[in-house]
Amino acid sequence: MFKPTVNKVMDNKLQQAIDQLPEILKRDLDENLCVCNQIPKIKVIEAIVNGADALEKVRQQTFASDGNGCCKLQIKHLLNALVDKH
Repeated sequence: MFKPTVNKVMDNKLQQAIDQLPEILKRDLDENLCVCNQIPKIKVIEAIVNGADALEKVRQQTFASDGNGCCKLQIKHLLNALVDKH
């Protein structure tokens, strides 16, 4: 039986997450979301896909929003779009 590699599974999860984002949040994925720490938006999305379900967890995994915090609102929008509300 074929088992996909971890990277392949992660790539699929990441692509599924991107697909469910509103169009406005799909823009500029490779551009820095956090300019203070030079963290691209795609790294924030990867952290959320990997279980960072709150702003503080995103900060711990990526250092995004650890500077002056101007990216917090966009990170919250990404969290709202990607984290299941059970």
